[in-house]
Parts: sequence; C-alpha cells; structure tokens
Amino acid sequence: MPDANPVLTIALLLAAGATMQWFAWRIRMPAILFLLLAGFLIGPVLGVFQPEETFGTLFRPIVSLAVGIILFEGGLTLRFDELRGVGRIVTNLCTIGAAVTWLLTTLAGWWIVGVRFEIALLVGAILVLTGPTVVIPLVRHVRPRAPLGPILRWEGILIDPIGAVLALLVLEALTGNDSAADIATGISLTLLYGGGLGVLTGFGLGHALEKLVIPDRLHVPVTFGAVGLCFALANTLQPEAGLLAVTVMGIVLANRSKLDIEHVLAWHEPLVTMLLALLFVTIAARLEMSALTKLGMLSLAFTAVLIFIVRPIAVACSTVGTSLNWRDRGFLMAMAPRGIVVAAVSSEFSLHLEHNGVTDAQDVIAMVFPVIVLTVIVYGFGSRPFARLIGTAQADPQGAVLVGADIVSREIGHALKQQGFEVLLIDTNHAHTSAARTSGLRTFQGSVLSHRFTEEAELDGIGNMIALTPSDEINRLALEQFLPTFGRAHLFRLTSSNKKRKDVHHAGRVLFADDLNAEELRDQLHAGARMRATKLTEQFGPEQYREQYGETARPLFLVTAEKKLIIVTTDNPTVLKVGQTVLALVPERTDTANEGEEAGA
Repeated sequence: MPDANPVLTIALLLAAGATMQWFAWRIRMPAILFLLLAGFLIGPVLGVFQPEETFGTLFRPIVSLAVGIILFEGGLTLRFDELRGVGRIVTNLCTIGAAVTWLLTTLAGWWIVGVRFEIALLVGAILVLTGPTVVIPLVRHVRPRAPLGPILRWEGILIDPIGAVLALLVLEALTGNDSAADIATGISLTLLYGGGLGVLTGFGLGHALEKLVIPDRLHVPVTFGAVGLCFALANTLQPEAGLLAVTVMGIVLANRSKLDIEHVLAWHEPLVTMLLALLFVTIAARLEMSALTKLGMLSLAFTAVLIFIVRPIAVACSTVGTSLNWRDRGFLMAMAPRGIVVAAVSSEFSLHLEHNGVTDAQDVIAMVFPVIVLTVIVYGFGSRPFARLIGTAQADPQGAVLVGADIVSREIGHALKQQGFEVLLIDTNHAHTSAARTSGLRTFQGSVLSHRFTEEAELDGIGNMIALTPSDEINRLALEQFLPTFGRAHLFRLTSSNKKRKDVHHAGRVLFADDLNAEELRDQLHAGARMRATKLTEQFGPEQYREQYGETARPLFLVTAEKKLIIVTTDNPTVLKVGQTVLALVPERTDTANEGEEAGA
C-alpha cells in the first residue's frame, strides 16, 4: 500500500492496535501476541501495508523515539527504596547475568542453529534484553512474593539500554574496523553522554517543576519536550546513548521526594499504550514471511535452550551468595520474555546489515522474532502455575485494595489495618488520598483502571478488591479489570445506588446489605458512626453481642481466630462465633466501653 494516504494509514493502525489490545483484555491473554499477529497479517501475509514505503525515511526515527518514550516511562516507575536488600541482585542480573546470557545465546545460535558466529554474536547481544512491556504485566498477573516483583521490574527496564548499547557495539564491530580501544571508547562515551545528559535533564526539569517555574498546564508538554530533546541530543553525540539518557532521566525524576509527577504519569499512560500498539504492528508488518519461517524447527530448539538452559544459568550465576532462597531463584529463572525493544533493535540492525551488503542479515530476524512470540506464550501461560508449584506466589493473602479513598474507605481501611491486614487505597481525588496518607494508610494516586496502577501498585499481602466509590460504573469496571488477578470470589462492591438497576448484572459480590450503599455509609459516618472491633469470647459471645447492640451495629467484616478475613455480603449472611472479631459500623450513641473485649485498638 505504498500510495496510501499516511493519515488514513495511521488512523487504521491506531484502530487495529486498540482493537487487538481490547481483544487481548477480553480473553485475558498478552496483547503482544495479537499485535504481532495483526502486523504479520497486514504485512508479510496480505502485503497491504509496508511501513517504510508508507512513511519513508521517517519510519526509523519515529520507531527510535517511540522506544525512548517507553523507556522514559519505565524509568519513572523505578524508585530506589524498592532496592533495599536487593540492589546487589539487580546489579548482578544486569552485569553478570547479561554477560552469561550473551555468551550462552551466542553459542546456542552458532552450534544449534548453525548461523555464522558473527551473526550469533549479534543475536546474543540483542537477546540480552528482556522487556518491561511484557515482564511487568506478567509480574502483576502472577503476584509473586516480595522482593521478586521489584527485582524483575528493575532488571527489565535497566537491561534495555544496556543490551541495546552492547548490541550496537557488536554491530559496529561487524560492519566496521573498530579495535578494542574503539569499543572501550564507545562504551565510555555512551555512559558519559547518556548518563550525564539523563542526570542533567532530570535534575533540571525536576528543579523547575518543584520551583513552580513551569505552570501546571505546561507540565506534560514541557516534560515530553525535554524527553525528546534529551534522547535526540544523546543519540547525536553517541549512537544509542539516547536509550540510557531517557531511562536515567526518568529514574532521577521518580526519586525526587518533593516532586509530584502523578499527573504526568497519568497522561503518559495512554500515550505509551498507543505507541506500543503502533510499534508492534508496524515492526511486524515490515518483516518478510520467508525470513520468519527460514529456520523452521531450529527456531523452536533455539528458544527452548534460552528458556530452559540460558536463563536458569544466568540467574544462578547472578544470585550466588545472595539472600534469595531456591524458590525465589527458581521464579527468576522462569521469567525472561522478550518485548518491543528487542523487536525494534533486531529489525533496525537487520536492515543496517542489509544496507552494508551482509547476505545473511535476515537470520537475525529469523532467530529473534520466534523467540519473542514463544517466550511470551511460554512465560505468559506457565509462570503463574509454576510460581504456585514452587511456592513463590503469595499464599492466601487476606488484605484488600479499597477503590476510593473518601471517608468510607478511610474508616474501613483503618479498621482492617488495625487487625493486621495489608490495605491499599486508590483514588483520583488528591484530597482524598492526601487525607488517607496523612492518617497512616497506604495510597495510590490515580485511576484504578489505569495501566500504571496495574503495573506499579504493590499488592503484597493483598487478596481482595473492595470497590467503595459512589459510581456503580467505576466499581463495575474496576472489578472486571482485576477479575484475573483476584478471582470472582474475592471481588466486592457496594450495592447499586440506582434501585432500578439489577445488581445481578454487575461484576463482584454485593457488600454488607442491600440498604448500605455509598451514600448511606457516608451519611452514617458524618453523623458520628465509627467502625468498632469487638472480640467474641466465652464470656461475651454472639448472644451477648446481639443483646448489647441489637440492630444498631452493622457487622461488615469478621476476623477468624486464624486471622482470616470474612467479608460480609448479601450472599454470605453474618454468622457470629466465639473466637471471631467483629468489625461493625456502630452509631456514636452506642456505648460499649464496659461490654465485650475491644480488639485491634
């Protein structure tokens, strides 16, 4: 489709990307598979879209800049406090692990696939990269115990610029006459220009935002203008230094304690989602079917070696002498899918080799793209069962995500926290989250429907989602989105505020009672009602509790003697037993100071 209207082409690509992502969400599978499938279909299969002929010389710069923006967003999620106790492990994975992966992948390509050693060396360098765009969603899906999530997130983001620079140095050595001194100089210049520009731009922009030099309405455009300039300038001074520069820039901004960048991240998320869709579809569309099928069954054998031999050995070498037990190491060994940066780098480098007259340049594509697809399939479907098998998935977590941070969520959050349960409140209202955070509750500022919450929120110890917002629609969408994460039995919502709407059509179990919607709970709390914990004993059991409170107290939660949380729902009527702790909403006028045993205070 070389004569197609570029504007129409971009619009169709956006529509196709959005459709594939929606479809993947509906059937609970990684979106990358369907985006690649769409690209293969319109490109090498049907031949209706050829990116480089449609976009001309702008195609490669656009792809490069888009990857830079994605890595910047990844850097914004990396906070140093996550590295406490695991910094050495992350460092080892990005150095020792990268070296082992490069060596063993090169040998596998040379011996098993049979490509030239030079091509195997380049592919080995490219496949050092993993991919935060697929690692982070898988971590969220599996929910491994701490500190595995932060380790994988840091590794996935940091390894991308490291691997890209390594692959570039190999490429230059293959197509040029660089000596060892030239390669060492290239590495030094990459660190100098990439790291230096990233630090300077991050500190400069962060300082300007903190001092209110930039008005609020310009925070987003100025930030992305700075990202683009930092990326382009670093690449101009030293090829591929831009990836390192924008990653470092994001890390610097993320770790400024006085800087609030939540609104920038909120705007950045839909942009990154759109860019990922465009990149996967267009990169897959420019491939040739002959290149993808060139190696046949050898590509399966090559990928199997990467999954079952290379990754386990790399992790084993990186974690020797660390505090990780064999289960944690086993899970790290079973998580190394490849993503968009691998696809972009391999496509660009293959094209560069072709332009330099390398006859077997297509072997790079033939080896790399099957690895991308197969690793996403294997890790996507196998990581969660494997984590449960070896015991690294969180075992029966009892805590809760509370959707909303108003007075209702804050009161419930404090009651659950006092009983020892993990609680996380999420709300888009800054005043609500600030009030909750000030009172000692853990919060997340943003939308529960956002991709950022899915990727960044720490859910250690949390096994339930309780939707408490006044909006029936937000409650429904939140529970539908997290159905694969928590399971239907652990999704809860308030009864609908619209009495004409039947609750049976909503996702999630209905909380408490049919007459306790968000408005009623808020009214009672404003009138002075509070959550009160009462331990039921032989001396003050269920009968005494009912005699004391009658109908005035509304039990909302029960905590068993084994510290299991029972959430009262309309389909699970309250059954009080000795040994339980009752968390009930009690009007202010009810006096129980001398009755029962207060619990959790």
